[in-house]
Amino acid sequence: MLSTQQVFLIASLLCFVTFLVLFSFRENGVKGIRQIILATVLGMAGNILYAYGRELSPFFAYEVANGVYAAASAVVLAGYRRLFKRPGHTRILAIAVVGLTVAIGYFHYVYDSFLARTAIASLYQAGIAGAIGYTLLRARGEWRRPYYPKLFILAMCSLIAAGHLVRVLRQAFVDNPPTSLLEPSGWNVFVLSAGAFALPVLAFGALLIAHRRIVLLAEHAANHDYLTGAWSRRAFFDLGNREILRAARTGKPMALLLIDMDNFKPVNDTHGHAAGDRVLKEFVHEILQELRSIDSLCRMGGDEFAVLMPETDQTGAVTVANRLRTRAERCHQFFSGVTVSIGVATLQAEDTLNSLVTRADSALYKAKEKGRNQVSLEHGHLLQPYPT
Repeated sequence: MLSTQQVFLIASLLCFVTFLVLFSFRENGVKGIRQIILATVLGMAGNILYAYGRELSPFFAYEVANGVYAAASAVVLAGYRRLFKRPGHTRILAIAVVGLTVAIGYFHYVYDSFLARTAIASLYQAGIAGAIGYTLLRARGEWRRPYYPKLFILAMCSLIAAGHLVRVLRQAFVDNPPTSLLEPSGWNVFVLSAGAFALPVLAFGALLIAHRRIVLLAEHAANHDYLTGAWSRRAFFDLGNREILRAARTGKPMALLLIDMDNFKPVNDTHGHAAGDRVLKEFVHEILQELRSIDSLCRMGGDEFAVLMPETDQTGAVTVANRLRTRAERCHQFFSGVTVSIGVATLQAEDTLNSLVTRADSALYKAKEKGRNQVSLEHGHLLQPYPT
């Protein structure tokens, strides 16, 4: 059977391993990671202090060890709250850590009671576990698949809180309870193992969530235009093919708008690329006001955009296209005289995404040819400019 010292040293090693993995994530923009990294460092220190409690002075074995480990748990809670975009409550947690350390000192130097020290430390750790679980449950509306990391963390929080409460009850009511944290009895080793491994387990749970956040950030970066936030050209083909399959399955119409900004190049030439970037961002902002949540605005490159419009027939598509054209025309404070030409195509039975794009592009060319600032559509294979 492992000794209590070995249990704490293994827990310290697990904190160190988790620290190494988390440290590689520190620059990935996920909030809360830095707090969890700090918690693993404090967890290493706290477990080492517990492990060598007999070799250290009483002050380090009691007050410092409990204070450092309590700080580690508090920082884990702050990290979880940041992961789920909640305030960290750093000041409140700092007061709690100081209060626990002072209470441990009181029941060490003023009124020596192992039971009181055990109850204070265990109830504190149970409260931390409960607060982490509560934070996850409060944020359940923001959960995204996969759910198993959140369910894992909730299960661990429940077990940790229950384990600490059982420890307090057993310490208070059982005959011949342990009189030292390092007492090598079977029950004491089991309880200490569960408590010591709680911190690395919670840090590992945060690692699972952080990993998923990083994957989502990478997917977002790949599928969205970095400047405007619109869907990227790559995402356009994924979304377009998916919508064509859905339209074929449901029998509902689908339309595509290709939008090209008129007189955009002079903005860059006259005012610089920063002004051009501002025009593009403001343009996307304005266009999105006219679209539904099921529509997808994609930047195809430069000043050309596409709008995928599921469940939209030709009449609906032309109506929206004219609203977009009018809105752009009226936004002189943003676009400095920039207008838009729009080509409209609706899905036909034999269409692929490429053929749909080709027909919308032909309609767009016709709008440009007829003087710009127009909407053009096709009837069958015959292209006709739509009057504005």
